[in-house]
Amino acid sequence: MSAIPDIAFYLVLMFSAALATIVARHARRAVRDYLGFAAALYAALSLAGLGAAAGWTAADFPLAVALVTGALAPLGLTVAIAAAFGARPRAAIAAPLLIAAAAAGICAAATGLLFVALAPLFACLCAMLALAARRVRASRTDALHALLAALCLLAAAAAFRRGADNAFALFCAAGLMATALAASGARTVRRAGAGSGAGSGAGIEQQRQRPAAPRAIGRLRLRSR
Repeated sequence: MSAIPDIAFYLVLMFSAALATIVARHARRAVRDYLGFAAALYAALSLAGLGAAAGWTAADFPLAVALVTGALAPLGLTVAIAAAFGARPRAAIAAPLLIAAAAAGICAAATGLLFVALAPLFACLCAMLALAARRVRASRTDALHALLAALCLLAAAAAFRRGADNAFALFCAAGLMATALAASGARTVRRAGAGSGAGSGAGIEQQRQRPAAPRAIGRLRLRSR
């Protein structure tokens, strides 16, 4: 009976990983790639937690997966938000960052040093807050979602530091969903801006073409005279 709450919270994390990819299915390709990467990491964490709760794996196995995920997944979410807000993540910059975060997570899992895994996470939090601040003028809703994602990851780090595995899984799921909403909202704003631009262009063309009819009528009257 004691394993039922653990199973329930890890199932919520698994469901959020699947739902986030569905919500952001219409986002840019870079957003889908990095968000899907983070969702896969959280799904792996959910599977590790479910296996430990059911007694199929060792008790310390979810801890190792959580350390790697806690260092690597927030970077994927940060790059996804940056791509959704208009920045184009270059492979020459994103690849070394992902390698460094993965190395930090593996080192933390091998040595048990928690601060090694939390260092990339806090760096990603600062980047998310900066992206949210820059997005306020374009869309307050997207900025709010990015801010919520950063705060959820901060709460997840605090829960992991205290050993609250269920809260850690819940806040990871919330941060993932907030990132997916920010990505989908940015796509909607971009489409609306493109539609308004096309409509204004059509109105200008109509205004340009309107004086043509009276001119043609005046020419016909001169010819008839």
